[in-house]
Amino acid sequence: MLTYVCASIAAPDAVIAQDNLTASFGDWRTFCDKGRVCDAYTYSGWEYAQNPNSGHVFSLRRRPTGEGWSMSITFDRVEPKLALGLEASVIRYGHDQPPIPGFQADMLALQGGRVGNGLTGIHELYLMGPSAETVMERLRLGDILDFEFGGCQDEFFSAGFSLSGITAALAWIDKVQGLPPGSVDIVHSAPGTEEGPFPNCGE
Repeated sequence: MLTYVCASIAAPDAVIAQDNLTASFGDWRTFCDKGRVCDAYTYSGWEYAQNPNSGHVFSLRRRPTGEGWSMSITFDRVEPKLALGLEASVIRYGHDQPPIPGFQADMLALQGGRVGNGLTGIHELYLMGPSAETVMERLRLGDILDFEFGGCQDEFFSAGFSLSGITAALAWIDKVQGLPPGSVDIVHSAPGTEEGPFPNCGE
C-alpha cells in the first residue's frame, strides 16, 4: 500500500517532466521540448509577430547539459552571402557602446535552401565566435538587435529585432533547465555542419 501511495504522488511530476512548455515575455517567445531543449525567439518587426509564418526570426537554443547557446537567424526569402560577412549591433537607448567586431565568413554557418511556407526559401544562419559572445553579453541590457548583411546579388539588407522581454525569457529557460542564471556561453559549432559545407549563392 505504501508503494502505491508513493507512486501516485510521484506520477504528476513524471507527467510534467514529459510535457512541452511555452511562455511569452514582451516580444519574445519561449519553447522547451520534453527533453528540456529550449528556444527563445522573436520576429523581425511587429507585423511578423502578428503573422508568425513569415519573416525573419532570431533565436537562441540551449540544451539542458549547459554547453552554451546556439545563436541563429532564420531568413525568409533572403539568402545571405557568407563571403560578405555580417555586422551586428545591440542598441541600448541613451548609451554608447563599442562596436561589435564584424562576423567574418568563418564565424557563420548556413543551413538552408530548403522550401518552407509554401514556395518561400528559408535559410538558417548560425553565428559563432567572439562576435557572437559579445552579442550575447549585451542582449539582456539592450533595446534593439540589428543586423546588416549582403545578399547573393550584392544587395544590402538589414534585419532588426526587439529585445523587449529577452531578460525574462532567458531567466525562464534558466529555471526550466535548472541551470545557473545569466549564462553567456556560446556553442562554437552549428548543428549539422558535419554534413556541410552547404552551397551558398549557388556556388
